[in-house]
Amino acid sequence: MTTDKNNIVTRETPPSFYIVAGEASGDRHGALLASELQAASKESKCYGVGGPFLLAAGQDQLFDLAKHAVVGLTDVIVNYRKFSRFFQQILKDIEDKNPSALILIDYPGFNLRLAKAVRRIRPKLPIIYYISPQVWAWKQHRSRTMAKVIDLLLVIFKFEETWFADREPKLKVKWVGHPLLDRWQGLADRDPADFRIRQITLMPGSRPQEITRHLPVLLETARRLWHENKQLCFNILAVDNKAEKLIMDMIVELHYETLHAEVLNSYQLTHLCRSDLAIVASGSATVECCLAEVPMLVIYKVNPITFAVGKAVTQVPYLAMVNILAGKKIVPEFLQEKADPEYLFQAIRRIQQESRWSETMKASLKEVSTQLGTPGASQRSATAVLELLASRKTTGSYTNPGK
Repeated sequence: MTTDKNNIVTRETPPSFYIVAGEASGDRHGALLASELQAASKESKCYGVGGPFLLAAGQDQLFDLAKHAVVGLTDVIVNYRKFSRFFQQILKDIEDKNPSALILIDYPGFNLRLAKAVRRIRPKLPIIYYISPQVWAWKQHRSRTMAKVIDLLLVIFKFEETWFADREPKLKVKWVGHPLLDRWQGLADRDPADFRIRQITLMPGSRPQEITRHLPVLLETARRLWHENKQLCFNILAVDNKAEKLIMDMIVELHYETLHAEVLNSYQLTHLCRSDLAIVASGSATVECCLAEVPMLVIYKVNPITFAVGKAVTQVPYLAMVNILAGKKIVPEFLQEKADPEYLFQAIRRIQQESRWSETMKASLKEVSTQLGTPGASQRSATAVLELLASRKTTGSYTNPGK
């Protein structure tokens, strides 16, 4: 409630938020943020595009954008017309919904273009970017665009706050910590001296293209390991029902039905805590393994053209986020032609012979995990968004301070 100049009590319009998440991880993190925003303001409304988690959190969804996620330059080119159509639909929906704020989650190729377009048609609309594009790794020029069109950048890694402060001091940046900690439920540590590989978790990725490229490698590696040691158990983690179906279909199609592997959907961190080793596609899953202190081998395969272009422009020496945060290679990376069952099989055989390998990696992962902050990232992010809206209402200005 507010009182106008004539002392007449008026009812404030509840805030509304338009959230855009184009990938599975962004969908999960966005759902936690949406829940916190709605908890802070009971009558608030969330609109936008995302995936099943944002939908379950109460988002009035235009369509599921996350299920269309692609990987790499060539996939983007092939799907250009489809995403151009999505872009125009979302832009019109933002105009129609007239939200109090626009919240963009990662997904930079799409979301930064959207931010620029929205800034042109709605110059006073607050734009919040949650989970920064990795501009410190490649396409550093994007930071200039971000400073021009974004009102608030919420970053999940501490070093990003410093990086932007040095390069774009006018951009308002706040470190909130990693939202994975909001889903974390630790289990009792195992005795490092008793390390034996008994359960291996396979994580082929979240996007269909990642699963299609990585799963055959993981299944064949598992088959070779199981042939040598029938006591091994394998879990394959799927991010949602669609990924689970794709994995199950591929297991049948590739004739791995006899492999003792269980496909699990949801509660990834809980399943990881019961694992002795993970073979994981590079991405946020490496951070999940880091939190669970699960030793891992990291793989990644993309179209050779995409890999060549990425390698030429990348500013960091590693692909896995845990290695980037550590500033050194603490987990092995098997990329492109090295993401091969024979390389992985031989690496795991060597690991089994090195008694201190697990203990050393767990200690390194534990050190890296301290850089992720503390639980409450989603709540801190929601608070920062609401504080931004409150400050704009007080000043009566919605002009981007970075301009």
